[in-house]
Amino acid sequence: MTSLVKAKRPADFLVALPRILGYTPTNSIVVQTFQNRRTAASLRVDLPAESEQAEPRAIADAVIRLISRVPRVDAVLVAVYTDEAWSARDRPPRPVLVEAIVTRMASAGLGIVDAMCCSGRAWASYLDAEHGVFDDQETMRIESELDRVGAPRDVVGVAQGAPPISTGPVGLRDEVAAASAAITHDAHDRERLWTWSTASVLWTDALESTPSDIPPQAVAALLWSIRDKGVRDCVLMLMAWGNDAGDRAAVDTQTLQAGAAVPAGSILETFVGEGRISPDGLRVEGAVRLLRRLVSLSARPWQLAPLTMLAWFEWARGQGSAAGDYLDEALSIGPGYELARLFEQLVGMGRVPDWVGRTPA
Repeated sequence: MTSLVKAKRPADFLVALPRILGYTPTNSIVVQTFQNRRTAASLRVDLPAESEQAEPRAIADAVIRLISRVPRVDAVLVAVYTDEAWSARDRPPRPVLVEAIVTRMASAGLGIVDAMCCSGRAWASYLDAEHGVFDDQETMRIESELDRVGAPRDVVGVAQGAPPISTGPVGLRDEVAAASAAITHDAHDRERLWTWSTASVLWTDALESTPSDIPPQAVAALLWSIRDKGVRDCVLMLMAWGNDAGDRAAVDTQTLQAGAAVPAGSILETFVGEGRISPDGLRVEGAVRLLRRLVSLSARPWQLAPLTMLAWFEWARGQGSAAGDYLDEALSIGPGYELARLFEQLVGMGRVPDWVGRTPA
């Protein structure tokens, strides 16, 4: 959000953060970054379970690596969301972990707005004795301002991660399965769908359509085309950055398949998050809707590519939890699927695309 919402005290950010994120954090460490007293990127990592032998310094280092991807950050607010029981008389849970994170950030020259704990309506600061419950009147003021700037609503109870994909109508799934079987037995059709000239038109038309209006035969064709990894990679670029990006990816893919190295600055480098220009937000939303529709209408073996592509789009917009959910599902279908393994490594290392926090995604 670029519009102004005024927070009178650090606790106000705990009211606003779920709507800034678009979901209600649970068992999470959220870092709200600031640039010249205005909010920048919001970053989230899992709060390790008490039973895990997690090294606080390692977690602090992982958090600072995320922050380093956001330019011009000069201050941070740390918020721990937990369902662990604690009272106002107690020090909030995980003090050693929070101290390690705050110390690491301060040593990096970042201002610390506050470090806070939130559980339901209760909150407390790790840095002083301030604590309390959220004030209804102040909450209403912040909610009203968030409404005014168009922040997502109805995020109470919405957890981080990918929303479940409902199975499509049985009749439609049967029609898609029949159309898929027809393609499987038609060598000419298979080869045609694995050429970029055909696939690019097919996917461009699909992206310009309402997903629910795409006929079963076209759904089957879309699913078949991305079984070829070269076409799949080009489709990903087309969906993220437009037709020109897809065509550039097709040229570079042919270069790779010929055994030559692609030139520096290739569009394919964005697969691993290199580059400073983020995918267009509306294109990403359209891509996610279309891919979720394909998954809902396909049999499990055909879901592998669209689930992995969904994971990339969530990772590309900084939603690591949602990306992880899609990857888990993809790898449960094909444990050796190369692209899913690559993205799993990127998410697991805490890698954030270069463009996250630089330009609106």
